[in-house]
Amino acid sequence: MAAQEPSPPSSLEGNKPGFPKKILANKLEDKHLCNICLKILRRPFQAQCGHRFCSYCFNKAVSSGPQKCSACIKEDIFEEPTSILKQGCAFPDNAAKREVEALEAVCINEECSWTGTIKEYEANHEGKCDFRILPCPSCKELLRANELERHNERECPERTLNCKYCKEPFHFKNIKAHDEICPKYPMICEGCAKKKIPREKYVDHIKLCTKFRTPCRFHVVGCDMTVEKEKIHDHEQACSYKHLNLLLHFIMGIKVNLESLQPQSLELASHKVHELHQSLRELEQKMGQLSGAGAPVQGACALLPPPPAPTLGTSFTPLPTAVGAALELQLHSEKTKVAELSRRCQELELKVSTFENIVCVLNREMERSATTMEAYNRQHRLDQDKIEILNNKVRQLERTVGLRDLSIVEMEAKMREMSAATYDGVFVWKISDFSKKRQDAVAGRAPSLHLFYTIFNGIVLNI
Repeated sequence: MAAQEPSPPSSLEGNKPGFPKKILANKLEDKHLCNICLKILRRPFQAQCGHRFCSYCFNKAVSSGPQKCSACIKEDIFEEPTSILKQGCAFPDNAAKREVEALEAVCINEECSWTGTIKEYEANHEGKCDFRILPCPSCKELLRANELERHNERECPERTLNCKYCKEPFHFKNIKAHDEICPKYPMICEGCAKKKIPREKYVDHIKLCTKFRTPCRFHVVGCDMTVEKEKIHDHEQACSYKHLNLLLHFIMGIKVNLESLQPQSLELASHKVHELHQSLRELEQKMGQLSGAGAPVQGACALLPPPPAPTLGTSFTPLPTAVGAALELQLHSEKTKVAELSRRCQELELKVSTFENIVCVLNREMERSATTMEAYNRQHRLDQDKIEILNNKVRQLERTVGLRDLSIVEMEAKMREMSAATYDGVFVWKISDFSKKRQDAVAGRAPSLHLFYTIFNGIVLNI
């Protein structure tokens, strides 16, 4: 039965390529180099052809199938099947491993003064050096390992902070934008100069602050003064004449605008009616000289105002009666159109006034609804804060009750132990001046003392 061929180490035993050449403190020898990554051997592995490789490099090379040894090809000693790299045709070179691990090494990072062997470098220093260069996980800036913590806390533009007012997290680059919307951000009243007013309560404060300057109620008509709330009544009394003039100009401007909204056809119709009046008066004068022809026209134009006395020519051409009738009908039609346009203008003015009143009412309702909603939101936030405080108190009480229950259980256990315990005692009497009494007893001057044991009620007495 053929002996089982050695297999390369697993990925757990060697998951890194060779060591960089810069870590050697002494001269580098070619026998210590991997023939694939051309770095110092890490956990060397020797193939059948005699060339050495890092375990990681060998596994990576043969993972896709057998490969030709590039070192054999380069040295022109290629020989099949010896120079074919594949799984099971190589073994760990422990002698080379010990030789490499004993080499003197230095840290490759700048300003690091560490020295030792390659074995110590791999076990204790590699990946732990404070001077190694690492990218910041947030902004990707390259920094030393010993500076990374300070960078993440104080310098990183992508770091996350908690607002010191509302405790909400936000990115450092958005600090100005957060300050603009933070509900707990402290503000200063422009009227009474009170400080540290939370933004969510600032609106309520200025509604009640008597020193806050507010625009005059007549600013919509042109008053550009801002007055403190407590002095606004005095301002309105002092400037009442000015306010009335502003209102007058404002109303006159509205009137002019309404008149300008009338259709241009009104002016044309008025001009045409005037021309028709002139024509009819001239026709009436001319036809009044005709025998039997002026009566119908006079009857038709009896409602018109008396025409001025024009200067007529001495000669004219008689006109038929039908022309006067046609002119009268045309005049009546124009009057009807003018009356209709006037009626429509009045209706439009009435509708505009109605819509303005409706808009005013809706604006007041919207302001009232916004105020109510703001009050509800404020009350909701207060309720949430109270709930959080009560939850914290409940958790504290639960912890206190748990600690007391634990103390009670411990005391009960001690009581059970004490109730089940029994005690055996030895009573010892001290004899003062023993040496002197012993000498007296030996000389017969005093009675001697005898030590004996007595059992009294289950207790041994040493007397």
